[in-house]
Amino acid sequence: MKKWRKLKPNKKWTAIFAVLWLLSNIIAIVLTDNWNTDHIVGLFLGNLIFIVSLLYFTLLFRLIQRLSLFTVDRVKHFYRWSFWILAAVMFLLPFFFIIHVPDSAHNWDFFVIFDSTTLLRGRSFSHLPMTVSRLGYFLRYSNNQFFGILFNQFFAPFAGNIQLKIWVMTAVSSFFTSASVLGGSLITKKMASRKIALLYNAAAVGFIPFYFYGAQLYTDTMTLPFVIFGLLFAIYALKAENWQKRVFWYFLSCLFIVIGYEFKPTVAIILISVLFFLCINRKWKQVLLIVPLFAVLFLAGHEVVKTTVTSEPAFSQKANNAHNLPLMHWIAMSWAPENKTGGFDVKIRKYSASFPTYAAKNKADKTLFLNNLKKMGLVGVLVQIGRKLAYTWTFGDLNSSFYTYHHENPLVNRYFDYLDMGSHRYEGNITGWFMLKVAETLYWIVLVIFMWREIFQSLRKKNWGNPWFIPALAMLGLTLFLILWEANSRYLYNFAPLMIALASLGAFRTLKDKSV
Repeated sequence: MKKWRKLKPNKKWTAIFAVLWLLSNIIAIVLTDNWNTDHIVGLFLGNLIFIVSLLYFTLLFRLIQRLSLFTVDRVKHFYRWSFWILAAVMFLLPFFFIIHVPDSAHNWDFFVIFDSTTLLRGRSFSHLPMTVSRLGYFLRYSNNQFFGILFNQFFAPFAGNIQLKIWVMTAVSSFFTSASVLGGSLITKKMASRKIALLYNAAAVGFIPFYFYGAQLYTDTMTLPFVIFGLLFAIYALKAENWQKRVFWYFLSCLFIVIGYEFKPTVAIILISVLFFLCINRKWKQVLLIVPLFAVLFLAGHEVVKTTVTSEPAFSQKANNAHNLPLMHWIAMSWAPENKTGGFDVKIRKYSASFPTYAAKNKADKTLFLNNLKKMGLVGVLVQIGRKLAYTWTFGDLNSSFYTYHHENPLVNRYFDYLDMGSHRYEGNITGWFMLKVAETLYWIVLVIFMWREIFQSLRKKNWGNPWFIPALAMLGLTLFLILWEANSRYLYNFAPLMIALASLGAFRTLKDKSV
């Protein structure tokens, strides 16, 4: 202990990372049952990624220390360059992680939608067979009917060539990713400063899930821009010089949130956070502007979605009533005592689907939920909350290695792809996969610590008038929602730029005057 205390701060961190490196390699070696050349190369590449990660963290820390010394012109210069470099990297790098299709290793939502629309080529969904992973999927999950219709129509011209379709889809997804990450930079610059935005740019480029999920167009990636630009336009409205501009920006903000809500309801958390901020700061005129504006846009948007969905013969009222899972299903599923993660549970899905009508399913799920709460008791409820928090917040890759498995690029596929299918069945290279997870987890730990530190600071009463209160409140709201709802770390993804923005500000405030 005395020797440890005598170590200089930088030597302490060197010792810590040396221990982490050693433990990571030991675990990777132990996890690997059967060694071959791919595992050896995977271990080597994994170590290379680990070293690059340490260098990256060091550079980030040095940037934080020196930001205060940068002149205004120098900050402008570096910010402008970093902004466009970030745009290019976020758009181009997902193509490196392009997904191999068709894939049958696991049949989650994205692959069901991609494969189903490839079969349809723009035709009606009634041409799909009534199976669990075809028409039955869309009838169970009515929230994806509108998304499925758009996906089917937009990519119909490319459905005849599955490779062309996945490339076009990746281009759309990576564009959404790039635009959204840049939107996060603009939010940071508007609410803090160009210096903090420069730090955000440097931090965002190291968030690996952007590249994995950026190669996959599902509602998580689809709603990224609606979360980010919904907030950005609201911030512009708050800081507007006159009411004409304020009305314009609030209109755009509400429009983006309404559109995003139709694909993923968590987008509405942004609007709720903005309204809470306005109410707590007694900005009643702005509240009276937003509420009717949002209501009109919401009704119009809902009508468009309803008309689009009802125009599809396969999604008739009779079919939906027989197969749609009620909202209560996701709550009941995540609060089942036998559900050890609080996430998806196929047994509960089959139980809900066994009832003949929507009303019967809803009643059964409510009864199941209440019975589960009684069965668990207070201690059981607290344990389940812990499971949900763990399943949401302990995946540094936001579960992207699972949901994007597997990749077309042989470098990624041979050395980093891995999928545990349960019952002692698995595919891929666990050695390289684990080392990549270590690097992602190190980044994630740093991000989560500084993000929550900044959130707790922003939630203090003296900071309620600061616009940073809005993203802090949004992250708190999302966390509470995922405690009630089905838990999944992937559900954090469309808020990732806000998380990095909060963490960047928190890291700067904490480390700017410290040495390591």
